[in-house]
Amino acid sequence: MLQASGRAVTSSPPGYSRQFLQYLGFVPFPGTLNVRLEEPFPAEQPAIRIEGFAEEGKSFGECKCYRIKLNGIDAAVVRPERSRYPAELIEVIAPVKLRALGLEEGDSVEVILL
Repeated sequence: MLQASGRAVTSSPPGYSRQFLQYLGFVPFPGTLNVRLEEPFPAEQPAIRIEGFAEEGKSFGECKCYRIKLNGIDAAVVRPERSRYPAELIEVIAPVKLRALGLEEGDSVEVILL
């Protein structure tokens, strides 16, 4: 697990929140958890596409989501189309505060792709 950085997709423009609820079944807790995997994320898996949109004069890009379980909790990987993250770094969203699990930088987590 790595410390989160930068502006998260879930800093909650309503355009994202509506689509996350519609396609993932939850509104994410604000913020993301960054996780470095031991191998590249298998992005060839079928993805849930979240459409880009404009809101309050700002443009928000599209992203792909992948359902996962993180330490047994329903969550999703978010891969923004404009991302410069390496393939082994993922951003995780969930309906709960993942940091409340007591995770600290460097801790191991279990990620299961559904």
